[in-house]
Amino acid sequence: MSSRTIQEIKDLSMKKRISKKWSGGLICLVLTVLIIVISYQKIPQLESWRQLPSDVKWLMLELETERLFFRIFPPDPHPEQYAHLHPEVLKKAVVLGADWILSMQEPSGRFQYWYDPVSNRFSEAHDDNFLRQAGTGFSLMMVYELTGDPRYLNSSKQNLQHLQKFLKNLPPDKAYYLYNQKAKLGGISLPMLTMLKLREFTGSQEYDILLKKLANMILTLQEQYQTGQYKSTYVYRGDYEYEKKKGWESKIYPGEAMLALAGMYQAFQDPRYKNSIDQALGFYAKNAEFENSQAFLPWTISAFTSLYLQTREAHYAKYVIKLTNLMLREQNLDHKDKVYGSFHGVPAINTSAYLEGLADAFLLAQTAGNTHHQQLYADRLKMGYRWILLLQHTKDSPQLPNPQQAIGGFQGSLHQARQRIDNTQHSIVALTKGLRYLYNTPPAVSPAPSDQSSPSGLQ
Repeated sequence: MSSRTIQEIKDLSMKKRISKKWSGGLICLVLTVLIIVISYQKIPQLESWRQLPSDVKWLMLELETERLFFRIFPPDPHPEQYAHLHPEVLKKAVVLGADWILSMQEPSGRFQYWYDPVSNRFSEAHDDNFLRQAGTGFSLMMVYELTGDPRYLNSSKQNLQHLQKFLKNLPPDKAYYLYNQKAKLGGISLPMLTMLKLREFTGSQEYDILLKKLANMILTLQEQYQTGQYKSTYVYRGDYEYEKKKGWESKIYPGEAMLALAGMYQAFQDPRYKNSIDQALGFYAKNAEFENSQAFLPWTISAFTSLYLQTREAHYAKYVIKLTNLMLREQNLDHKDKVYGSFHGVPAINTSAYLEGLADAFLLAQTAGNTHHQQLYADRLKMGYRWILLLQHTKDSPQLPNPQQAIGGFQGSLHQARQRIDNTQHSIVALTKGLRYLYNTPPAVSPAPSDQSSPSGLQ
């Protein structure tokens, strides 16, 4: 072969490499432009877009673009960003958070809804939310299980007594909570979680009849549609067909209801509860409107994790993995960003709610021997914990008018100082689950011996 022929082959090979390089670069450029266009079209549809400051708008666009890009080219985790996390750090955060919640409790059992450490102001009595009151009591039961400290048990029981002021019976065998003229599916479900934990760890059967009445109400709301879907309200300020007239259904309440029914199935082994969740799965798994809503995902993941752990039925695990992977698409993965590990375009403490579901998904993957998702979820949990811990007050801040009151509370974001009970309770539950499942921290309280002689008059 002549030297000229060899040179021609080399030139041709070089042209191909250059062409391939330019083609790859062009593809990346097109994808990047496409991602930016999609982001720009998607984000302005969000509520209150026009009211946001310019720097927040740019941040939302940047984070949305990055998340879409990372769906195509997933980045490697950067463990150096969360190397400081270990069980002692998480447990300290849990205890500080739980103690802050105790400091917000009134003698009636009610919790102050929020505290602003900058203005040293507490919420007014009318500025309240029944579901967040109920969720806070449940979080203290989780901390009691972890620590064995009776203060958290007593506070949770006191809050549960406060909630009973809003209880209404619907003869012959149903009950619900009416607050501010609203009886919501979530308002029925969340107090049940506290009662079930109380039953599990103290052996108390005090609430067994009420639990069955509330569960019957959930089943009745599902029967309203005959599709497997749960109706979001029983009554809303006198309107018994609020959803139909407003075209609205809550994306959060179904997961809360299914988690309550999963707990009921574990406690009482009544097949109606499992059947209800199975019917719901048939509906929600076919409705992208719910699965594409981030609000729907965490509680639903927790509900089907509970059912999988009880039954080992593979289709529950498959659904959890599907929902969890959808949820993780919203996590911010650029390790150079301060908001690394957070969720959504306006990073806030609501990340903690997603970490609750993610921790349960990790437990499911671990139990099922799914090593790939177990490692993925472990990394993503640690990224998320890194973020929410940035938002907790952990020591005196001399610039605050009442620095001691702020200690332990989780603020809304890096720019929102207000500390709310729901933000803090979601955070301590997420961290408690991390300690239990990710770091294998044994609970201080074990379940009470099972007693099958509980009241069974309600079906």
